Amino acid sequence: MLNYSKISQIFNHDEDTEIHLDMLYNIAINSYQGLSRFSVILIKDNQASNYFVRDRLVVDNNDELFTKKVNKKGGIPKMVKSKSERVVNDLSNLTLNSRTLFLLNNGHRSSFSYPLMFKGNAIAMVFFNASELNFFAEYSIQQDMLFLAAIIRSLMVRQFEKKQYISTSLAIALDMGHAKDPETKGHLHRMKCYSSKLAYLLSKEKGISHEFIRCIESYAAFHDIGKYKIPDEILFSCTIFSPEEREIMNQHCRHGVDIINGVLGYFPENLRHVEEYRFLKNIILHHHEHFNGNGYPMGLKGDAIPLEARIVMVADVFDALLSKRLYKQAWNIDDVVTYMKDNSGIMFDPDCINSLISNLPEFIEIYEAYAD
Repeated sequence: MLNYSKISQIFNHDEDTEIHLDMLYNIAINSYQGLSRFSVILIKDNQASNYFVRDRLVVDNNDELFTKKVNKKGGIPKMVKSKSERVVNDLSNLTLNSRTLFLLNNGHRSSFSYPLMFKGNAIAMVFFNASELNFFAEYSIQQDMLFLAAIIRSLMVRQFEKKQYISTSLAIALDMGHAKDPETKGHLHRMKCYSSKLAYLLSKEKGISHEFIRCIESYAAFHDIGKYKIPDEILFSCTIFSPEEREIMNQHCRHGVDIINGVLGYFPENLRHVEEYRFLKNIILHHHEHFNGNGYPMGLKGDAIPLEARIVMVADVFDALLSKRLYKQAWNIDDVVTYMKDNSGIMFDPDCINSLISNLPEFIEIYEAYAD
């Protein structure tokens, strides 16, 4: 049986959500030796993706990056609709899709799952697995899993509410900046998709986490927010910039960070300095740094450039070349690929370029799906 008092004490500490979840996992497996896996899956925009994973049987799976479209006829929508738990005493009795086979092949035999609801919508799913058949059949164990699910829901909602006011304010700032920016909303959406796709493809090679992908998906579109402060005669120019005009345009990176700092300044100190806002400012400030050190605003080189900025730069240039702009016509895909390859190691991180070129059809699909 779980130690409810110890769990309640943990919840009262103001730690990061992932630290709390790690503590809950350790309490759970110490209480129940048969528990083999604990995961929290985020539900957003009809996508399900790992947020937190702890697998007792295969430790390497703790870093598993899993994302898929939610099948309207699948198990997740049914659980969300029922708003209740689902107990599976034998996973082999389920439809043997790739996910079920993954769990079975790693030694998991039964499961308990529960939707985490907030204001009528599912924000996440929590899954517990056991290495034994019928592990969750006992009523007392089901009650303990429901208690853990309730605590996890409270943690997720607390995190969501803590950040929602900043997120709303940032979204308003992005909309205001975009109202003046000549680039399209399609470009912003494609940036989000390209960047998260690149991060996912680079995950093993670069040690990228679930949280990194969530952040780059959330913040890639903010890369040019500083253009809001660029004078119209420069921002909307159809001619080649003079050296003086180019210097003014290049200031948009620092202007963008100033805008974000201005938004964050309205919120308590313990919120405005969290790691993900440093991540956001890295994207804005450094997405024009070149891999060889000849970019701006700081002339950073190679791995000194934050990885999130290196990814966003590749996504931004790829989309800009494919798209019509005030100062240019759209390029054909062959010319775009040649340019990206020719500048690998010069402007771009070679690993990012290799992932882009090796998976080119997926990026072209994104461009076509959200074309202007």
